[in-house]
Amino acid sequence: MKLKKAKIRITSLDNITGEWQKALKGKAPHTHKDDEIIFIGIDSVAKIFSKSRIELLMAIIKSSPHSIYELAKITDRDFKNVHHDVKLLCDIGLIELKESGDARHGLTPVPLFSGIELDWAA
Repeated sequence: MKLKKAKIRITSLDNITGEWQKALKGKAPHTHKDDEIIFIGIDSVAKIFSKSRIELLMAIIKSSPHSIYELAKITDRDFKNVHHDVKLLCDIGLIELKESGDARHGLTPVPLFSGIELDWAA
């Protein structure tokens, strides 16, 4: 299965509130798409998408590591920091963590997208 790109949308709180109000009144079918992650402001995006986290995403997509430990080795980073960043990327919906079935390997980071598109809404 070919993965599609995640769409990162930056918008204002007013726009989000308006979209939710329309949805609650039945004037919009839904406010969220499966491939869309919404941030309110560029500062939020900058905090999440640090250079090291982008490198992790790229390594997960290109190398398909079997564990977080292997990902730390591939990226030449400390395991604890990689584990923290992987959990964050999982929490925002860019990757998922699957049980490997092998206690030695623990959790396997799996990409949910092949890349990222940035949409800076006005």
